[in-house]
Amino acid sequence: MLGLAIHTTSPQLGLAIAAIDSQEPIARHQVWDLGRDVSSHLHVKLIEFIAPYTWQDLSFIAVAKGPGGFTGTRIGVVAARTLAQQLEIPLFGVSALAAIAAQSLAQTTFDCSGDVAVSMPAKREAVYGAIYRPDEAGDLTPLVAEAVVPQGEWANIVATWKQPLREVTMEAGVGTANSVSGVMALAKWRWERGDRPEWASVLPFYGQHPVHR
Repeated sequence: MLGLAIHTTSPQLGLAIAAIDSQEPIARHQVWDLGRDVSSHLHVKLIEFIAPYTWQDLSFIAVAKGPGGFTGTRIGVVAARTLAQQLEIPLFGVSALAAIAAQSLAQTTFDCSGDVAVSMPAKREAVYGAIYRPDEAGDLTPLVAEAVVPQGEWANIVATWKQPLREVTMEAGVGTANSVSGVMALAKWRWERGDRPEWASVLPFYGQHPVHR
């Protein structure tokens, strides 16, 4: 039984595949710099990446639902919804910010005593920001839900936070697709908890619509 994770919210494509219902770590993940060619290469990359397995070996799909680039986010979510519907398997929508937090925690000694603040640039002098509290099981509880926040307001939220806080800040132009491992980790935890979300429940979160002012 395998899970597949897809991350397209930046100009990169990130894919991960992992065994589930076991204690095995993520089997493998890979990132490609595809720029605006994600839509034309996604299907081929998916088939190549999951080999030697087939679609029928998948028990669930997980996708980074945003925030991030409008076109890339839409492409990834639509592809994941279509696959999950056709295969009749669960689809997990994972916040791109939560995935970054999960990846950051996995790269260090896990400590659930502190909260994690994640931010990355948005338009018009704002950031996408969220604050999570990890638990010993590996899940993340959002204490400040993902939102677009003016830079000054976000700085104040972080500066006045009452609990120990780890800050993870993504720089402008830096792809977030490496956190596809975080997408997988959170989806796998929810699968093991018994969650089985339907494909129709997953919608993209753009944060800022491209025509909003």
